[in-house]
Amino acid sequence: MKSTTFTPGPWLVNYAEDRFDSKRSTIEIVDGSYDSLNHEQGPLVLAKLNVFPFAPHMDEPLANARLIAAAPDLLAALERLTHPMADDEDLDYAREIIAKAKGN
Repeated sequence: MKSTTFTPGPWLVNYAEDRFDSKRSTIEIVDGSYDSLNHEQGPLVLAKLNVFPFAPHMDEPLANARLIAAAPDLLAALERLTHPMADDEDLDYAREIIAKAKGN
């Protein structure tokens, strides 16, 4: 099986809530590492969601953005659960990450 590389977490949902226009704005998923967040040209954008199809209701695009941003954590949780020595602590971690992905 081929090894795949990806930007490690954390990934963050990024949008300017105070200047947000649901007809023109996008929601970005960005690399949440210190170097990315402090880069002179701005953080590395991993994905953009166009919210116009959902306007004026933001619940669905924000939920989608949270789910995308949680991808590295969800992968880590699944990897822990597939380990032969997985225990209740691993299951609790998976539940915590699922809640985070759902915005709870």
